[in-house]
Amino acid sequence: MKRFFSYILFTLLSYCALAQEAEIPALPSLKIETKEGYNFLSWVNTYDGLKSVQIQRSADSVLNFVTIGNIAKPVSGVQRFTDKTPMLGKNYYKVRVLFQSELEWFSNTYKVILDSATIAASRQQALLTGSTKATSTGKEEEIESKEPKGFYYEPSTQVYTNPYTGHVVISLNDANEKRYSLRFYNPEKEEVLYISRIKKTHIILDKYNFNARGTYQFKLFDGDTVKETGYITIY
Repeated sequence: MKRFFSYILFTLLSYCALAQEAEIPALPSLKIETKEGYNFLSWVNTYDGLKSVQIQRSADSVLNFVTIGNIAKPVSGVQRFTDKTPMLGKNYYKVRVLFQSELEWFSNTYKVILDSATIAASRQQALLTGSTKATSTGKEEEIESKEPKGFYYEPSTQVYTNPYTGHVVISLNDANEKRYSLRFYNPEKEEVLYISRIKKTHIILDKYNFNARGTYQFKLFDGDTVKETGYITIY
């Protein structure tokens, strides 16, 4: 009988653990809870070939992001970080993912407002406190492009969207001879993607590296010089 109840208890605990894991979203989304005055961040990483995963925090959501933690073994799966020293007031979090190919990518930015009332309530139970810029309800909503619907741009021959797959193509015949880097910006002029060094003449950039559908501006650099600016559409 004891063995039977032990089996039932183990099954229930396993089910609860799986249910909790299922609530954790995949990047670029994050789940943030506040408990005992600490902020607990969790997410599912679906990518392989990672060089580093860093957790960054800022007080103003745009500038002054600093790295406050790293994932020791950045492999695919559930990843977690605990901020044990959050700031009183506004805390903005995002996760920086650096691939072995030097592609730099960021999660959505989340805000946590930590005040005395929140800290007191978090001593009783864990609170879902993270919210994105898109909504104040705590639930993530897709950020649509703010470009005018009639917006038109001349497609680039070097950085463009494949009309059949929706992925971004980077075609640079002299990549081996130059020091090319590439930056992408969303309609709010925030940098969302950075490739610090392009070493191949032909690269396919997965459209899911972008956080939402819409029109993104890019700047192609040769060293410190801007060689080309343009736009791509993610759909």
